[in-house]
Amino acid sequence: MRQTIFITVLGHFGAAFAALCMPPFYAHILQQNFSSQALVMAGWYFTLPTLAAAISNPLWGKLADRIGIRASLIRAHWGLCLSFIITGMARTPWEFAFGLTLQGLLGGTFAASNAFLASFLPGKRLATLLSVMQGSARTALFAGPAIIGLFSDGQNLLHIFFYLAIFPGLAGLILYLLPAKTSTPAAHTVTDNTGTAPAGAGALSASSLYRYQALFTIGTVLTYPYFVIDLAQRLNMSAAWAGALFGLPHALFLVLAWPIGRHVNFSNAQTALARFSALTCAGLLLQVLANNLSLLATGRILMGVGMTGAYLAINALAASTTRKASAGQHFGKLEGANKWGAVLAGILASGLATSMSYTAPIWLACALLAGLSIFIESKRL
Repeated sequence: MRQTIFITVLGHFGAAFAALCMPPFYAHILQQNFSSQALVMAGWYFTLPTLAAAISNPLWGKLADRIGIRASLIRAHWGLCLSFIITGMARTPWEFAFGLTLQGLLGGTFAASNAFLASFLPGKRLATLLSVMQGSARTALFAGPAIIGLFSDGQNLLHIFFYLAIFPGLAGLILYLLPAKTSTPAAHTVTDNTGTAPAGAGALSASSLYRYQALFTIGTVLTYPYFVIDLAQRLNMSAAWAGALFGLPHALFLVLAWPIGRHVNFSNAQTALARFSALTCAGLLLQVLANNLSLLATGRILMGVGMTGAYLAINALAASTTRKASAGQHFGKLEGANKWGAVLAGILASGLATSMSYTAPIWLACALLAGLSIFIESKRL
């Protein structure tokens, strides 16, 4: 089992590294390989894989419960491998867009990996591994662009997609060669370490969790697209400082996930989600009112603590609502809710920033997160 878990996490890291390291360089790729007029499409290229994944993940998850979770995970890795190869072969902006769309349609390694782990891990350990998977994605988010940046001078970045295809291709091959059966199959119902159904497991429906996931994603992603330009205009901050501050909350996840995770469990996950959503809201409120670097940094730290706790609470709720027979569909819908939230957040942020101001998306994010916190608490009373 340990070998299977290690390969699953490592395979996801490789796939996440490959998928997350390239988006910051899309404009550079368009400028290198296509006409300068294609640069106006750069913003849409960020949305294409996310939108495609939002549509396809629930469908792949439903299919996974029929063909087998392990087979679905292998399919996701090899689908991502194929889409990277096709992207690297692009000769026009439309072919490049087609390759990116295929990454969203044929991938889905995060949901597939989570569903695969859920097929043989008990509840508390599953919740822990879900947090490890998020840490894997965030590590890839930091390391990927930095490493690719080292090759940006004198290298056609479009061809790097061929090398990136190796990661998911190899992960799929290793998983295929591993034994199909694990040594400790999970029970049909998720259990905690006492062997009984976890407290609060039935207190929240899976559909409610999907809505919570979507709302929290919208509330956080709303602040992403115009963060750098907002700080440049409002606080005259350099792109380097803005980039460092943008990454601060995500870096804090890697530092705080373990200590905060010790206090978030099945019995208090809903309360934790409400309170950490409120803390995230407070961090955003401090940022939008900040008039100097210290206040802004404090707001980013509060946001990082809030996001970490909220994600851990969502992981605990995801584990508590998982059923082995429908794990693929469950995690497919959960990741679909996350992707749809990101797509909607991007649309809302663009509309608000262009029609009102760069801080307007942050105000809406505060309102949504505060509303989410109040709603969860009111449902528990």
